[in-house]
Amino acid sequence: MYLNLLIKDKLKEIKSEHKGLITEIVYGVVRNKLFLDAKISSYSKVKLKKLSLNVLVILRIAFYEIYFMDSVPDYAIINESVNLAKKYAYKSSGFINGILRNGVNKTKTDYPDNIKYSFPDFIYLKIKEQYGKDAEKILSELNKKKPSAIRPNILKIFSSELKALLGDSCYEENSRLFLRGNIKNEYFEKGFYSVSGIASQAVVEALEPRKNEIILDCCSAPGGKTAYIAELMGNTGEVVAMELHAHRCELIKENLKRLDITNVNVVCGDASAKKVEFCGRFDRVLCDVPCSGWGVIGNKPDIKWQDINIEELKALQKKILMTAAEYVKPGGILVYSTCTVNKEENEETVLEFLKNNDEFEKMPFEVNLDGIIYGKDGTAEIMPYKNTSGFYICKMKKVEKR
Repeated sequence: MYLNLLIKDKLKEIKSEHKGLITEIVYGVVRNKLFLDAKISSYSKVKLKKLSLNVLVILRIAFYEIYFMDSVPDYAIINESVNLAKKYAYKSSGFINGILRNGVNKTKTDYPDNIKYSFPDFIYLKIKEQYGKDAEKILSELNKKKPSAIRPNILKIFSSELKALLGDSCYEENSRLFLRGNIKNEYFEKGFYSVSGIASQAVVEALEPRKNEIILDCCSAPGGKTAYIAELMGNTGEVVAMELHAHRCELIKENLKRLDITNVNVVCGDASAKKVEFCGRFDRVLCDVPCSGWGVIGNKPDIKWQDINIEELKALQKKILMTAAEYVKPGGILVYSTCTVNKEENEETVLEFLKNNDEFEKMPFEVNLDGIIYGKDGTAEIMPYKNTSGFYICKMKKVEKR
C-alpha cells in the first residue's frame, strides 16, 4: 500500500490534534531513512541487521526528532522512546536509552550525498550520471515537501473569489494558488477547487484544450488533468478519459461529479493496446504515462524505496506513446509528460519517438512556473525547485509526412 493511503487509513483511529505531528514524523522517517540508519549505526555497537524491527523503528523516530524537529525537547524524545520500548521492545529499553543519551549530542558527520539525502544507490547514481554538478541540488530539493497547490474550478468560481473565500489559509505566488493546513474543506466538497501541483497544471496548459474539441487523456487516473482539460473547454466538446483499472475509473467519475463536469466519457481500457475506433479521432491527446515518479519524491518519499524495473517501464511508455500517436488527427496535438527527472524516461524516449515518426514535430508552448518560462523549444524539463515538482513535458504536432 502507498504511504499516503496507509497514513490516511491509520489516522482514522487517531485524535485530530495528533494527526499533523504523526504525519510529519512518518514522512520524515521514510524520507531520511538512510541518514537516520547511519546515525544509529554510529552510536550502536549492535549492527542494524541484528536489531529487531521495533527497536529500529523506535530509534529512527527518535533520531528524526533529534536532527529534524526543534519543537520536541531532547529529554522528552528520550523519555517517550523508552516508554515505547517498554511497550513494544521491553528487553531493549536500556539499550535504546543509552544510544539516545549519546545521540542527543548531535555529533556532526560528513556523509556522502547518497547517505546525506537518503537515496538508494540506483536513483542516486542515475541522477549523478545525468545531471553532474547539479545532482546535489536536485537531491536536496527532492527531499523537500512541496506546498499544497490548488486550482480553482473556473466553471464555478474565479481565482480571486476562491482566494477571498479561503481567507488567510490561501496565498498566491506567480499567479498560482496555495493552501495552508487542511486541503479539503467545505469549498472543496462543493467543487470550487482541485488540489493539483503546479507542474501538473502546466501539463494541461501545454496541451491548450479548446472549446468543442475531442480530446483524449489516455492515462487519466486519478483524474486531475482530465478535470482541468474539461474546465478549460467550458464543459463543451468531449473528453475521453481512459484508465486501466475499474476502481480508479470510479474515482475519476466521483471527482468529475464533485466538480459538476459533464463533458467527460470515462473509458476503462489499456492505453498501450490499440483501439481501432480511436485512430485519427482526436484533436488533442495527452499521454501522461506511468513513470518512476522521481520528480514527486518530495511529497511521496516512499517512491525512493519502491522496486521499479526502469527498462520495463520505458518499454511500456514507448508503447503507450506509439499507440497514442495513432489517435491524433492530422494537424492535431500530442503531449507526452512524466513526473520524473529521469532523462531515460523523458527526452530519450521522445527523441527515439520523433526519429521513428517523422509526421510529428515539436511545437513551442509557454507555461510559467515560479517565474520561469518553459516550453519555447517544445519541451519543458522542470526541476523540483521552489514550489514545483520534477516533471517533463513535450508538445508535438502531427504534420504531413515528409
